[in-house]
Amino acid sequence: MSAAQMTLVRSLVAALVLTVPAAAAVLPGFRIETLVRAEGFVSSVATDSQGTIYFTTTDGWIHRVDGIAGTAAQATRIASVHTHPIGNGGLLGMALVDDHTAVIHYTVFDERTGEPTNILDDVVSRIDLATGAETVVHSFVCDIRQRLDGASPEHHGGNLTVAPDGSILLGIGDYGTHVIAQDKAWNAGKIWKIDPQGNTTQWARGMRNPYDLAWDPDLGRIVVSDNGPDAGDELNVIDSGANCGWPRTYGNEPPLLGAVAPSYVFADTVAPTGIARLDGANPMLRRGYLLGAFVTRAIYYFPTPSSAPTAIVNDFDEFVIDVTQAANGDVLFATAGMNGTAIHRLRVPPLGDCNGDGFTDYHDVLPLMREIADGDDRATIAAQAGTNSGSWGCDANADGTIDAKDLQTLTTLIRSRRRSVRAQ
Repeated sequence: MSAAQMTLVRSLVAALVLTVPAAAAVLPGFRIETLVRAEGFVSSVATDSQGTIYFTTTDGWIHRVDGIAGTAAQATRIASVHTHPIGNGGLLGMALVDDHTAVIHYTVFDERTGEPTNILDDVVSRIDLATGAETVVHSFVCDIRQRLDGASPEHHGGNLTVAPDGSILLGIGDYGTHVIAQDKAWNAGKIWKIDPQGNTTQWARGMRNPYDLAWDPDLGRIVVSDNGPDAGDELNVIDSGANCGWPRTYGNEPPLLGAVAPSYVFADTVAPTGIARLDGANPMLRRGYLLGAFVTRAIYYFPTPSSAPTAIVNDFDEFVIDVTQAANGDVLFATAGMNGTAIHRLRVPPLGDCNGDGFTDYHDVLPLMREIADGDDRATIAAQAGTNSGSWGCDANADGTIDAKDLQTLTTLIRSRRRSVRAQ
């Protein structure tokens, strides 16, 4: 989706939301819990090691969510930068370096004209989460020939991530100009790495509008979502020095000589947004990736970057902007809609909850037997398919398949629950 299209959506977001379904299509057993609402258009969400939630809005504010443990959660503004939310401009993303420091990506506009339509720089800064103090890490000038000529507010990318060595990685889009994405001299259409000393390295080129990226320590590479033209949205796995081909090739078009082909291409436009790598902390979503999508208002689960995704959430009643996993395994996602920004928790089915009612008990025995009858060794992520539609909780032993072993585990879980109830 182009930044111009996103600008139109933002300006008409209230009217658009009235035309979409009132409730999301969510896989059996999954549930959505809205934690907090706030003003503004959200651009990212992150959590620290203690579970504190932070999010950014494109108008330049960093917010902290307070009161989750109680009954009156609220968003508190804790820091801001001077920017303007127009097109794909404004405060575009955030990652946490530690529990005290965030790194953010935002755009600086030409203030001489009073109209923020001419973007001069993409800025990466550190923010002290206690004081709000800003330290600029690096400014990527938009026009390398004459800074004041600037660039359009289209395609400036979005979120950043922090690698294990403390390096910052972020994507900057092609400003809607296409050709400079292949020109190594320009900052646009690239993935950048900033090491802890502040030195910049061009990690990859040939990107159109990379909204988010994730470091994968198992692969030693980054996984990047890129917004393509119609039917060209991609998921890419790339090493340092990679060329992803744009604009000379994209999606399933014939590859450019020497370019890295995308790992996955969506058949239809989804407009990928935030991406989160799963680290094993969640009992149901143990490994793989979660990817948000703006157009389809969805959250997709990828077991691997090259495998076909499953939509856990689809046709949500607000636009899905970012998704993250907390240290305790909770999945959180951020949306924008008629009522501004919202932060939600995605509840997964409990292990053994085959009928998707949120509990593991004897009511799950017959649904699990029916699910097993659908076929031996059925993959967990296919539980909703087939003759019987079960939840992913049918995989009671969390081994990735649904089979007779899960019936044995379910029996043990039910007995254990009964003993626990009697002991209370």
